[in-house]
Amino acid sequence: MPKMDKAASSHRNSVSTASAAGSGARSSSWSAKDDETLITARAQGQNWNQIAPKHFPSKSPNACRKRHERLMERQNAEQWDGIKLDVLAQAYMDTRRQMWSILAAHVGEKWQVVEQKCMEKGLKNLNQAYRSAQKKQGTYDGQHDDSGVAISDLDEENDDRLPDVPEASVQLDYSFPMQARVPSIQSMLVTYPSQTFQQQHQPPN
Repeated sequence: MPKMDKAASSHRNSVSTASAAGSGARSSSWSAKDDETLITARAQGQNWNQIAPKHFPSKSPNACRKRHERLMERQNAEQWDGIKLDVLAQAYMDTRRQMWSILAAHVGEKWQVVEQKCMEKGLKNLNQAYRSAQKKQGTYDGQHDDSGVAISDLDEENDDRLPDVPEASVQLDYSFPMQARVPSIQSMLVTYPSQTFQQQHQPPN
């Protein structure tokens, strides 16, 4: 008998625990009225620590914040599916050529090509390419700026200076042998007078 009472008590405890869990799950759900109350309270300038205990005692301030974020995202998406998208499309087509021509002038391409590439790559890929380019430009020690001098121009200047280096080295290489072959003035003064003296005092044949 005691064992049966213990089993029955354990069963009642498990049922009550499940019931409490179920009530907790129900308290975490949001009704349409709750959403309206949440949006109104937030629009009035109340913070999450004020909204939660006042309007939703069973919910945490963080839960209220996350719910409000989802509601705003949904509302914004619905607006862009309607009138906002129509207004954007009309404004885009009116300023399309002017807008893309500014960017095309920087890259030296037709504005239609620039528009197509940007649409094709997307903002995420463009951001990645931008960061990669910045890392590469960091190796040039700040040479890439708005001065209007491109890297190719700097390369051409360096190429123009390269012939000066071997030309100078060639002059140095040839100068040493030339000095070795040409007799010095002192050797000429010593050699030539002695030869002249010998010729003058040589007995006639």
